[in-house]
Amino acid sequence: MALVSLCIPTFNGARFIEESLQSALAQSFRDMEILVVDDGSSDDTLRRVQSLATLDPRIRVVRNEKNLGLVGNWNRCLEIAHGEWIKFLFQDDLLHPQCVEKLLAEARRQSAPFLACDRNFLFAESTTEELRAIYARNRATINAFLGPGRGVSADEFAQRIPRRLNNNYVGEPTSTLIHRSVFERIGRFNPEFTQLCDLEYWTRAASHYGIAFVPEALTTFRVHSSATSAINRNAHSFRSTGLEGLILVDAFLEQDAHARLRERWAALGVLGAIQNERWDRANEIFEFVRKNRASPAQRESISSEYAAFLSRHPSCRISRIEHLRWLSITLPLRYKFRLGQALNPILPKPLKRGSFRPL
Repeated sequence: MALVSLCIPTFNGARFIEESLQSALAQSFRDMEILVVDDGSSDDTLRRVQSLATLDPRIRVVRNEKNLGLVGNWNRCLEIAHGEWIKFLFQDDLLHPQCVEKLLAEARRQSAPFLACDRNFLFAESTTEELRAIYARNRATINAFLGPGRGVSADEFAQRIPRRLNNNYVGEPTSTLIHRSVFERIGRFNPEFTQLCDLEYWTRAASHYGIAFVPEALTTFRVHSSATSAINRNAHSFRSTGLEGLILVDAFLEQDAHARLRERWAALGVLGAIQNERWDRANEIFEFVRKNRASPAQRESISSEYAAFLSRHPSCRISRIEHLRWLSITLPLRYKFRLGQALNPILPKPLKRGSFRPL
């Protein structure tokens, strides 16, 4: 049995799959299977992968009987992988030739079951400067969060993330290496998520094990308009820009898988603040749905999705009275902020400390 399963979940990835798979074949570490799981592609993906599989017996190709979706296919990879370690490589991304070797070496050095590394980006020409800047800031945030001490402990991770619960402090799955025992103990990826599925799992894993970090760019994440994350943002904007963030906070506060995280937050004295965060987000979603001015078809779709969400997450249900109380708190603060922004250019600048003179 191979020590590492290098898992490549695919769906209509013919454009980049050969380049991605070649980067897997070029790894300096050899004791691994390369598992490609196709989720019913309708393009040339399967033929291209099978053609490469004839060149190297380590490549194992599996085609799902039916389309399982993004997270379903990730979990299918975990279900049929043979290796002691799981290394994801997405169909658009690339690995540095020593990626697996260096991650394994760091895992052994730190006795760490969960690791990540720095990554580069490969932007399509059409990528806006704004989006490039977002990825650059996120990379800097991750390196500052994990880099100085080559990772963080479970306690440190739980202590830092309440500042920005929606922020991914680990990176994309292609940049991780995870021991099989992690999945056996805390479960697989949560299929309820479409956009924050990796973030939820990194939080679950790091709050149990901490995370080790290799501050070297050993992977390349490709950014382009047909990437799954971009499609999800455009096609499921209500879910990806609002609702999924509330699902995330509710999972942290309610699911058994995050009991360890809640224990750490309670010890730190921040659990109440996280509960308030859920209340705020639930009210914001309620207000959005109530005042939604989209087309009738879109309104019906959003209302239906919101109702289905509430049936699964009753702790996020907001009464009219609760919402009025929330509005009474937040609206004055919003108007005060807007008024301050409007008056800022004409108000006198504050005096420097020590410069006050009585009349």
